[in-house]
Amino acid sequence: MQFEMFSKEWSQMAQQDNWDGFRIEMANQVTKFVQASHTLFLGTQLRECGYIYQFGPAFQSEDQRTVLVSRIGLDGGVNGRVVQKVGQGMELKGTAQSHMKDPQRNMYDAAVDYTGKDWTGGLKVAWQGALLGGGSFSQRILPTLHVGGDVTAVAVNNLMVICQGGLRYSDGKDTVVAAVTRQPDPKSPVGANVHELKMQYTRRFSDRLALGAEYKYSHPTMESGLSAAYEYTFRNAHVQGLLDTDGKVSCCVFDMQGLGFSGMIDYVRGDYKFGVVMQVMPPDQGQPAM
Repeated sequence: MQFEMFSKEWSQMAQQDNWDGFRIEMANQVTKFVQASHTLFLGTQLRECGYIYQFGPAFQSEDQRTVLVSRIGLDGGVNGRVVQKVGQGMELKGTAQSHMKDPQRNMYDAAVDYTGKDWTGGLKVAWQGALLGGGSFSQRILPTLHVGGDVTAVAVNNLMVICQGGLRYSDGKDTVVAAVTRQPDPKSPVGANVHELKMQYTRRFSDRLALGAEYKYSHPTMESGLSAAYEYTFRNAHVQGLLDTDGKVSCCVFDMQGLGFSGMIDYVRGDYKFGVVMQVMPPDQGQPAM
Protein backbone atom coordinates (compact mmCIF):
# COMPACT_ATOMS: atom_id res chain seq x y z
CA MET A 1 0.00 0.00 0.00
CA GLN A 2 1.29 3.45 -0.92
CA PHE A 3 2.09 5.76 1.99
CA GLU A 4 -0.41 8.39 0.83
CA MET A 5 -3.16 5.73 1.06
CA PHE A 6 -2.58 4.91 4.74
CA SER A 7 -5.51 7.16 5.75
CA LYS A 8 -7.89 6.16 2.94
CA GLU A 9 -10.72 5.07 5.29
CA TRP A 10 -10.63 8.35 7.25
CA SER A 11 -10.25 10.46 4.11
CA GLN A 12 -13.26 8.80 2.53
CA MET A 13 -15.42 9.97 5.42
CA ALA A 14 -13.85 13.33 6.30
CA GLN A 15 -13.02 14.85 2.90
CA GLN A 16 -16.50 15.92 1.89
CA ASP A 17 -17.51 17.66 -1.31
CA ASN A 18 -19.28 20.65 0.27
CA TRP A 19 -20.61 23.37 -2.01
CA ASP A 20 -23.22 26.13 -2.02
CA GLY A 21 -26.07 26.94 -4.39
CA PHE A 22 -27.45 24.58 -7.02
CA ARG A 23 -25.28 22.12 -8.93
CA ILE A 24 -26.22 19.79 -11.76
CA GLU A 25 -23.97 17.00 -13.00
CA MET A 26 -24.63 15.22 -16.27
CA ALA A 27 -22.71 12.42 -17.97
CA ASN A 28 -23.07 10.97 -21.44
CA GLN A 29 -21.55 7.68 -22.62
CA VAL A 30 -20.13 8.72 -26.00
CA THR A 31 -18.50 5.39 -26.78
CA LYS A 32 -17.66 2.24 -24.87
CA PHE A 33 -14.45 3.86 -23.63
CA VAL A 34 -15.25 7.61 -23.65
CA GLN A 35 -17.60 9.47 -21.33
CA ALA A 36 -18.39 13.19 -21.42
CA SER A 37 -19.43 15.04 -18.28
CA HIS A 38 -20.97 18.47 -17.64
CA THR A 39 -21.11 20.39 -14.36
CA LEU A 40 -23.06 23.61 -13.78
CA PHE A 41 -23.04 25.68 -10.57
CA LEU A 42 -25.70 28.35 -10.02
CA GLY A 43 -25.84 30.81 -7.11
CA THR A 44 -22.38 29.83 -5.83
CA GLN A 45 -19.89 31.98 -3.93
CA LEU A 46 -16.94 30.18 -5.55
CA ARG A 47 -16.90 32.76 -8.37
CA GLU A 48 -17.81 36.45 -8.36
CA CYS A 49 -20.15 35.94 -11.32
CA GLY A 50 -22.19 33.43 -9.27
CA TYR A 51 -22.05 30.56 -11.75
CA ILE A 52 -19.57 27.97 -13.06
CA TYR A 53 -19.77 25.67 -16.08
CA GLN A 54 -17.27 22.88 -16.68
CA PHE A 55 -17.02 20.25 -19.40
CA GLY A 56 -14.68 17.32 -19.69
CA PRO A 57 -14.21 13.96 -21.43
CA ALA A 58 -12.80 10.85 -19.78
CA PHE A 59 -11.20 7.87 -21.52
CA GLN A 60 -10.42 4.44 -20.11
CA SER A 61 -8.90 1.68 -22.20
CA GLU A 62 -10.47 -1.76 -22.39
CA ASP A 63 -7.76 -3.28 -20.20
CA GLN A 64 -8.14 -0.34 -17.72
CA ARG A 65 -4.40 0.36 -17.89
CA THR A 66 -4.73 3.77 -19.52
CA VAL A 67 -6.87 6.61 -18.14
CA LEU A 68 -7.17 10.12 -19.62
CA VAL A 69 -9.27 12.83 -17.96
CA SER A 70 -9.64 16.52 -18.79
CA ARG A 71 -11.74 19.44 -17.55
CA ILE A 72 -12.42 22.84 -19.14
CA GLY A 73 -14.28 25.70 -17.47
CA LEU A 74 -15.74 29.05 -18.55
CA ASP A 75 -13.51 30.76 -15.97
CA GLY A 76 -10.45 29.92 -18.07
CA GLY A 77 -9.28 26.85 -16.19
CA VAL A 78 -8.05 23.77 -18.08
CA ASN A 79 -7.10 20.59 -16.23
CA GLY A 80 -5.77 17.29 -17.52
CA ARG A 81 -4.64 14.00 -15.99
CA VAL A 82 -3.12 10.82 -17.43
CA VAL A 83 -2.50 7.49 -15.70
CA GLN A 84 -0.62 4.67 -17.42
CA LYS A 85 0.15 1.28 -15.89
CA VAL A 86 3.39 -0.35 -17.05
CA GLY A 87 4.11 -4.00 -16.42
CA GLN A 88 2.85 -5.61 -13.21
CA GLY A 89 3.72 -3.02 -10.60
CA MET A 90 4.61 0.34 -12.16
CA GLU A 91 2.25 3.27 -12.67
CA LEU A 92 3.02 6.58 -14.39
CA LYS A 93 0.96 9.69 -13.61
CA GLY A 94 0.89 13.20 -15.01
CA THR A 95 -1.28 16.20 -14.14
CA ALA A 96 -1.52 19.67 -15.67
CA GLN A 97 -3.62 22.57 -14.42
CA SER A 98 -3.55 25.80 -16.41
CA HIS A 99 -5.51 29.00 -15.95
CA MET A 100 -5.51 31.67 -18.64
CA LYS A 101 -6.70 34.47 -16.34
CA ASP A 102 -4.73 33.61 -13.18
CA PRO A 103 -1.15 32.39 -13.81
CA GLN A 104 -0.66 31.69 -10.09
CA ARG A 105 -3.02 28.71 -10.44
CA ASN A 106 -0.82 26.98 -13.02
CA MET A 107 0.45 23.66 -11.68
CA TYR A 108 2.14 20.66 -13.31
CA ASP A 109 3.40 17.39 -11.87
CA ALA A 110 4.65 13.97 -12.92
CA ALA A 111 5.00 10.88 -10.74
CA VAL A 112 5.99 7.24 -10.92
CA ASP A 113 4.90 4.60 -8.40
CA TYR A 114 6.08 1.02 -8.09
CA THR A 115 4.44 -1.74 -6.06
CA GLY A 116 6.56 -4.73 -5.07
CA LYS A 117 5.70 -7.89 -3.21
CA ASP A 118 5.47 -6.25 0.22
CA TRP A 119 6.61 -2.65 -0.42
CA THR A 120 5.81 0.41 -2.50
CA GLY A 121 7.88 3.39 -3.59
CA GLY A 122 7.29 6.56 -5.54
CA LEU A 123 8.99 9.64 -6.98
CA LYS A 124 7.35 12.94 -7.88
CA VAL A 125 8.41 16.24 -9.44
CA ALA A 126 6.11 19.26 -9.73
CA TRP A 127 5.92 22.96 -10.49
CA GLN A 128 3.57 25.10 -8.39
CA GLY A 129 5.12 28.53 -8.69
CA ALA A 130 8.32 26.84 -7.50
CA LEU A 131 10.04 23.58 -8.30
CA LEU A 132 9.48 20.74 -5.86
CA GLY A 133 10.40 17.08 -5.76
CA GLY A 134 9.82 14.21 -3.41
CA GLY A 135 9.79 10.51 -2.76
CA SER A 136 7.80 8.06 -0.65
CA PHE A 137 8.28 4.51 0.62
CA SER A 138 6.14 2.03 2.55
CA GLN A 139 6.77 -1.50 3.79
CA ARG A 140 4.46 -4.22 5.05
CA ILE A 141 6.03 -5.52 8.27
CA LEU A 142 3.16 -7.79 9.31
CA PRO A 143 -0.05 -8.78 7.54
CA THR A 144 -1.78 -6.10 9.62
CA LEU A 145 1.02 -3.50 9.91
CA HIS A 146 2.49 -1.07 7.37
CA VAL A 147 5.15 1.58 8.02
CA GLY A 148 6.34 4.31 5.67
CA GLY A 149 7.17 7.93 5.05
CA ASP A 150 7.84 10.61 2.46
CA VAL A 151 10.13 13.59 1.90
CA THR A 152 9.33 16.72 -0.11
CA ALA A 153 11.83 19.45 -1.02
CA VAL A 154 10.61 22.85 -2.26
CA ALA A 155 12.94 25.34 -3.94
CA VAL A 156 11.95 28.38 -1.84
CA ASN A 157 14.04 30.23 0.77
CA ASN A 158 17.09 28.30 -0.45
CA LEU A 159 15.43 24.92 0.22
CA MET A 160 12.43 23.92 2.32
CA VAL A 161 12.18 20.27 3.34
CA ILE A 162 9.03 18.59 4.65
CA CYS A 163 9.34 15.10 6.17
CA GLN A 164 6.62 12.70 7.22
CA GLY A 165 6.62 9.23 8.75
CA GLY A 166 3.86 6.99 9.98
CA LEU A 167 2.30 3.58 10.44
CA ARG A 168 -0.98 1.86 9.65
CA TYR A 169 -2.51 -1.01 11.61
CA SER A 170 -5.57 -2.68 10.13
CA ASP A 171 -7.18 -5.76 11.63
CA GLY A 172 -10.59 -6.69 10.33
CA LYS A 173 -13.02 -3.85 10.95
CA ASP A 174 -10.57 -1.65 12.88
CA THR A 175 -7.91 0.65 11.40
CA VAL A 176 -5.44 2.84 13.30
CA VAL A 177 -3.14 5.34 11.56
CA ALA A 178 -0.49 7.55 13.15
CA ALA A 179 1.81 10.02 11.38
CA VAL A 180 4.31 12.72 12.39
CA THR A 181 5.10 15.65 10.08
CA ARG A 182 8.10 17.98 10.35
CA GLN A 183 8.03 21.20 8.35
CA PRO A 184 9.40 24.76 8.61
CA ASP A 185 7.28 27.28 10.48
CA PRO A 186 6.41 30.12 8.04
CA LYS A 187 5.81 32.45 11.03
CA SER A 188 9.22 31.88 12.59
CA PRO A 189 11.90 34.53 11.84
CA VAL A 190 14.71 32.07 12.68
CA GLY A 191 13.46 29.15 10.56
CA ALA A 192 12.16 26.95 13.37
CA ASN A 193 10.31 23.75 12.60
CA VAL A 194 6.81 22.64 13.52
CA HIS A 195 6.04 19.01 14.37
CA GLU A 196 2.49 17.77 13.97
CA LEU A 197 1.09 14.46 15.19
CA LYS A 198 -2.03 12.96 13.61
CA MET A 199 -3.80 9.89 14.94
CA GLN A 200 -6.84 8.37 13.25
CA TYR A 201 -9.13 5.52 14.20
CA THR A 202 -11.88 4.10 11.99
CA ARG A 203 -14.21 1.17 12.53
CA ARG A 204 -16.55 -0.39 10.00
CA PHE A 205 -19.46 -1.75 12.00
CA SER A 206 -21.10 -3.24 8.93
CA ASP A 207 -21.02 -3.06 5.16
CA ARG A 208 -23.07 0.14 5.46
CA LEU A 209 -21.95 1.97 8.62
CA ALA A 210 -18.47 3.30 9.41
CA LEU A 211 -17.33 5.71 12.16
CA GLY A 212 -14.01 7.46 12.64
CA ALA A 213 -12.10 10.02 14.69
CA GLU A 214 -8.90 12.06 14.25
CA TYR A 215 -6.72 13.81 16.82
CA LYS A 216 -4.11 16.43 15.85
CA TYR A 217 -1.41 18.03 17.99
CA SER A 218 1.28 20.56 16.98
CA HIS A 219 4.55 21.31 18.79
CA PRO A 220 5.75 23.84 19.88
CA THR A 221 2.60 25.83 19.09
CA MET A 222 0.62 23.57 21.48
CA GLU A 223 -2.37 23.58 19.14
CA SER A 224 -4.68 20.57 19.01
CA GLY A 225 -7.90 19.48 17.38
CA LEU A 226 -10.36 16.61 17.37
CA SER A 227 -12.68 15.51 14.57
CA ALA A 228 -15.36 12.84 14.35
CA ALA A 229 -16.95 11.54 11.13
CA TYR A 230 -19.44 8.95 9.97
CA GLU A 231 -20.51 7.36 6.70
CA TYR A 232 -23.64 5.35 5.96
CA THR A 233 -23.94 3.67 2.57
CA PHE A 234 -27.18 2.61 0.91
CA ARG A 235 -27.49 0.61 -2.29
CA ASN A 236 -27.50 3.73 -4.52
CA ALA A 237 -26.71 6.51 -2.03
CA HIS A 238 -24.53 7.44 0.91
CA VAL A 239 -24.49 9.93 3.79
CA GLN A 240 -21.36 11.58 5.22
CA GLY A 241 -21.05 13.75 8.32
CA LEU A 242 -18.22 15.57 10.08
CA LEU A 243 -17.87 17.46 13.39
CA ASP A 244 -14.67 19.04 14.71
CA THR A 245 -13.47 21.22 17.56
CA ASP A 246 -12.74 24.12 15.17
CA GLY A 247 -16.47 24.83 15.17
CA LYS A 248 -17.36 23.16 11.86
CA VAL A 249 -20.31 20.89 11.24
CA SER A 250 -20.92 19.45 7.78
CA CYS A 251 -22.98 16.79 6.06
CA CYS A 252 -23.40 15.44 2.51
CA VAL A 253 -26.22 13.26 1.19
CA PHE A 254 -25.78 11.77 -2.29
CA ASP A 255 -28.10 9.71 -4.43
CA MET A 256 -26.16 8.30 -7.39
CA GLN A 257 -29.14 8.65 -9.71
CA GLY A 258 -30.98 11.65 -8.29
CA LEU A 259 -30.78 14.53 -5.82
CA GLY A 260 -28.14 15.31 -3.23
CA PHE A 261 -27.72 17.85 -0.45
CA SER A 262 -24.73 19.53 1.19
CA GLY A 263 -24.54 21.62 4.34
CA MET A 264 -21.58 23.17 6.13
CA ILE A 265 -21.57 25.56 9.11
CA ASP A 266 -18.44 27.23 10.46
CA TYR A 267 -19.56 28.76 13.75
CA VAL A 268 -16.21 30.44 14.42
CA ARG A 269 -16.05 32.33 11.09
CA GLY A 270 -19.79 32.68 10.66
CA ASP A 271 -19.67 30.88 7.30
CA TYR A 272 -22.72 28.94 6.10
CA LYS A 273 -22.93 26.88 2.89
CA PHE A 274 -25.96 24.94 1.72
CA GLY A 275 -26.31 23.30 -1.66
CA VAL A 276 -28.46 21.01 -3.79
CA VAL A 277 -27.18 18.76 -6.57
CA MET A 278 -28.99 16.89 -9.33
CA GLN A 279 -27.11 14.02 -10.95
CA VAL A 280 -28.02 12.65 -14.37
CA MET A 281 -25.78 9.68 -15.08
CA PRO A 282 -25.79 7.18 -17.97
CA PRO A 283 -27.51 3.84 -17.20
CA ASP A 284 -25.48 0.70 -16.71
CA GLN A 285 -24.89 -1.39 -19.77
CA GLY A 286 -27.97 -3.43 -20.56
CA GLN A 287 -30.25 -1.14 -18.54
CA PRO A 288 -32.77 1.20 -20.20
CA ALA A 289 -32.38 4.96 -19.76
CA MET A 290 -34.71 6.59 -17.26
